[in-house]
Amino acid sequence: MGRRRFRRVAAVLTALVLGIAGCSNSVTKNGSGQGAPGVSSSEIDVGSIANVSGPLSSDFAPLVNGVEAYFSMINSEGGVAGRKLKLAYQEDDQGSPTVDLGVTQQLVDQDHVFAVVGVATPFFSGASYLAQKGTPTFGYMVSTNWANKPTLFGTNGSRLEFQTAVPGESYLARQLGAKSIAVVAYGVPQSAAACQAAATGMRAFGLNVTFSDLNLVYGADPAPDVLQMKARHVDMLLSCLDLDGNVAFARAISQNGLTLNQLWLDGYDRGTLKQYGSIMNGVYFGLQHVPFEAASAFPGAYPGLQTYIDEMHKYQPSFTYDAIAIDGWISAAQFVTGLKAVGRDLTQDKLVSVLNRETAFTAGGLIPPVNWTTAHSTAVPPEPPYCGAGVRVVDGRFVPTVAPGTHEVFVCFDATSTTPVPPLPGTPGAGD
Repeated sequence: MGRRRFRRVAAVLTALVLGIAGCSNSVTKNGSGQGAPGVSSSEIDVGSIANVSGPLSSDFAPLVNGVEAYFSMINSEGGVAGRKLKLAYQEDDQGSPTVDLGVTQQLVDQDHVFAVVGVATPFFSGASYLAQKGTPTFGYMVSTNWANKPTLFGTNGSRLEFQTAVPGESYLARQLGAKSIAVVAYGVPQSAAACQAAATGMRAFGLNVTFSDLNLVYGADPAPDVLQMKARHVDMLLSCLDLDGNVAFARAISQNGLTLNQLWLDGYDRGTLKQYGSIMNGVYFGLQHVPFEAASAFPGAYPGLQTYIDEMHKYQPSFTYDAIAIDGWISAAQFVTGLKAVGRDLTQDKLVSVLNRETAFTAGGLIPPVNWTTAHSTAVPPEPPYCGAGVRVVDGRFVPTVAPGTHEVFVCFDATSTTPVPPLPGTPGAGD
């Protein structure tokens, strides 16, 4: 539930276990990026890079739809400083590191885009090239190569911080009265690291983690693990698996007569719920944005979410409740925030500079505040509070988890306690 923890790590780890190899990227310095390629008196041309047709495309492609919807809304209002926004070049990297680097170079060197708005791919091989060229870049951050690059802006920050999720996970365990906790992960870095951080952190908070399997083989029968969980009287499972793995475990848990609470990293999707509702009842999900269901559960409390829903219904109705499309909307909002602050005299350097002075970006009330003066650097420890939202499946519906009598979907923690602390000013829903 941590603010900087990526939400759908499962998509990347699935690619890894399927053998889709990634390239390493060294840290590069910001390039010149001083001019305004792609900018005319009436238009700003940008590009996108997404896994549209390759493996796991459903976990990435909808981000572009969120970007398009946000641009459509802004253009209907007259654009920014008299210029319309155009997603002129939409590249499909097919989920391939090699193709990703190639289309990245094409966008910069041939298409001369002003920015890349809408990166959504498991292996962002073009990250270092974009940083070297100084091209402002915005998108869905699921890998470590976004970090330490001041021109790259991932949703919720540009670095992975597994430990920031632990207080929220431990808080949930205490609220559920968990006496025996299990964690399961694939034997690949992202998956294992997420659950290792959870297991270590929970134990440090005095919780009883009685079973961990951080080396599960993709597609393996979960029954042996489930039987060991049963022998240890596990009453809570934290899963760092993909959707298929989560479903397989849920079935095995049911078949072996276990009754326990489950927290999944992957599966917050209405289509998924419709398909697997019978085995998802009671499952919890940690989120980094205001849950979609908060709009109807708490009318008027989250105007930023209502704007998102209304505009998506208007421009991209098939993707309104897609958990990746909202990241595209957030990415576009970050870009436009910078454009509005710079004004008519626009350059890449000016855009990057003004964004990196932003201390409380919330995408118009969708996410907890992100401080971009520190959100790039792995050398600067993330500062609390660490905030996250959650939903639970109840009778075939996602229901926001809030304290009784409140509508505040975000719960926040410092690094050393499972006792909630006040959120930062500007956190959506806080103090309303």
